[in-house]
Amino acid sequence: MDTPSDIFQSRQYKYNRILLSLLGQWPFQKGRDRWTAFVAVMFIGITQFISQALALVTLRGDLDATLECVAPLLVNCLCVVKLTNLICNQKKIKILLMHIQRDWQSWIIDSEFEILYKFAESGRSITIRYASGMYAFGSLFPLLAIIPKIIGRNLISNYSTRPVGFPYHVEYFVDLNKYYYPVLIHNYLTTAIRLTIIVASDTCVIILVQHCCALFSVIRYRLEHIRKSVEQDKELAFLEEDEKIYKNFVYCIRKHEDAIQFANCLETIYKNALFVEVGLIVSMMSLSALQATTDTLTPQLAIRHGGYIIAQLIHLFIVCWLGQQIIDHSDRVYTSIYQSEWYESSSKSRKLLNMIMLRSISPCTLTVGKIMVLSLPSFSAVVRASASYFTVLRSVR
Repeated sequence: MDTPSDIFQSRQYKYNRILLSLLGQWPFQKGRDRWTAFVAVMFIGITQFISQALALVTLRGDLDATLECVAPLLVNCLCVVKLTNLICNQKKIKILLMHIQRDWQSWIIDSEFEILYKFAESGRSITIRYASGMYAFGSLFPLLAIIPKIIGRNLISNYSTRPVGFPYHVEYFVDLNKYYYPVLIHNYLTTAIRLTIIVASDTCVIILVQHCCALFSVIRYRLEHIRKSVEQDKELAFLEEDEKIYKNFVYCIRKHEDAIQFANCLETIYKNALFVEVGLIVSMMSLSALQATTDTLTPQLAIRHGGYIIAQLIHLFIVCWLGQQIIDHSDRVYTSIYQSEWYESSSKSRKLLNMIMLRSISPCTLTVGKIMVLSLPSFSAVVRASASYFTVLRSVR
């Protein structure tokens, strides 16, 4: 490891560390382990991507089969975007993780520790729930495809590129009936890897956003509970009362600037990737809805496509919700100043509050390529856009 990372061995960050390590993208991972995991993931993923692209070429002219090929390929593209973003921004992500480590080592008052712990636990809880939901609903599509094979139904597939039990169309230019199980294992292993890439990338954003919100909450606590803060801060014990409050406000300014830089770094890391991701999600949801409304739909296919759509909605919602969290916590700093006992401080101290208020007028945000701010209203807007594209595709078909 490049730097001490004791906090990341704790229960709060354990799952995030494990998920990123499986992909070889944990910044503090040993070089050999990192490259071994990364090469294995890339080899399996690229071979699957090529086989699905070849199947798309093989099945051109068959609209239903083409739609079945396109949706998984879009998921592959989504995974490529997420993994590429992790690779290209690994140094920046490492800096943010080191920032988290530093904050856990340098808290001053007990209330700061409690706030950091609260948000870290929240990040852990969201990580577990999100991962469970994505693995559960994301696995429905491939797992339901293998059920007829498990229960021994003698079904005949209409396509040579997708024998019974195969979740996706693939073309290896070999006899898939002869090499049925090796290819099948490769398909399901790739499915697990794709889900892990999505979950690992998104849960990394979760813990970073939660810590960013914790930084803003520390500032708000210091502003709203001035007396308690200066009493708990042992470094201010020998100063006069007015000087204590002044030093407390200076600390708030530094922490506020720190939190803003953290949020801006997050924005820099994810804005371009989110632009592509949201576009892919809109396309995937529209195509999935189109497949789920075909005339030949069976209950089994309805469950498969339904799970697929729900997984996409969970993915989109969590990204928009995280953007809303940053907006809310950065915006509340302004309100916290009014709720504080600012009137009991000296004019010298009150002038410092103006600096925080001016900067808090514009809340921090996560954006989709600087085009759209991620928030809960954005979630409904993207879902409506997906529904509109689905209607267009439905009418064309």
